[in-house]
Amino acid sequence: MSETDYGDRVGREFPGGSYSLDVWRCWLVADTLLDDPWETTPHPVLAWMAGVGGMGMTWDDLFAWFDASADDGPMFGEHRTTLHRPLEAGATYAVSGRVVSVVRKVGRRAGAFDIVGYELDLHQEGTHVANCYNSIVFPRRGAA
Repeated sequence: MSETDYGDRVGREFPGGSYSLDVWRCWLVADTLLDDPWETTPHPVLAWMAGVGGMGMTWDDLFAWFDASADDGPMFGEHRTTLHRPLEAGATYAVSGRVVSVVRKVGRRAGAFDIVGYELDLHQEGTHVANCYNSIVFPRRGAA
């Protein structure tokens, strides 16, 4: 398997959808994270939750784009959230996203693995609210 086997996936768009930040969910997430559940501005981690909840596909669907499954042991890699404005409890966000990178690496002990970067964007009434960059590490047993 070469380094460019999945390069054609870069730029592939997720189906997208929408996600509502229900007030009860904002409260529970804040409480779980030992944040103030009575704070009116939702915790920033909800940008990621809204992104993956509204990307329009399951994790299994995403894994399949890279000829992988949960049984292969994919791992969460990096995460970075950029908020362009605060999230709002009760608001509904339009979610879009795309694959932005695929890199093959080989570790002495880990063997070959692919790091797939993807972005999820949240919009509210046409305004860009947040961007979440994430990566998934796909082990490639037997590949070099």
